[in-house]
Order: sequence, then C-alpha cells, then structure tokens
Amino acid sequence: MVTTKLEMDFLDDQNKNYRISISEPRADLTDMEAIAAMDTLLAAGVFQSRNGDLVGKVGARIVTTTVDEMVV
Repeated sequence: MVTTKLEMDFLDDQNKNYRISISEPRADLTDMEAIAAMDTLLAAGVFQSRNGDLVGKVGARIVTTTVDEMVV
C-alpha cells in the first residue's frame, strides 16, 4: 500500500515548529499552491499551537510511504 501526505511546517509565537499534515493531497499539487495554502492558513489564523499563534512558514513537502505487510 502506498500513501502520500502533504506536510506543512510553520513557526509559532515562541519560534517552535508546528506541523499540519494533509492525507492524500492531489497528485498534481504544485509548490506555488502549497505556499499559497500556507499563506492563507497564516492570514486566517485558524490554527494555533500550544505555544500560540502561527507566525511564519518553515517549509512543505510531500511524503510518500510504501508499506508491505508481512504474513506471520
């Protein structure tokens, strides 16, 4: 089984990392679309870490995981 997720990393008020993950993003998602989504989330202020508001972007990536089940 292959799964993918979009991981978006932000900084909060206390300069700590905060990650938002979205399962199964569109296969044709572009860098610019991910950046625009992060900007929208920051501007809307819809997420907070336990340390406070999200204040900046750190980075984003698509993570693909392959899981091969073993029979025991």
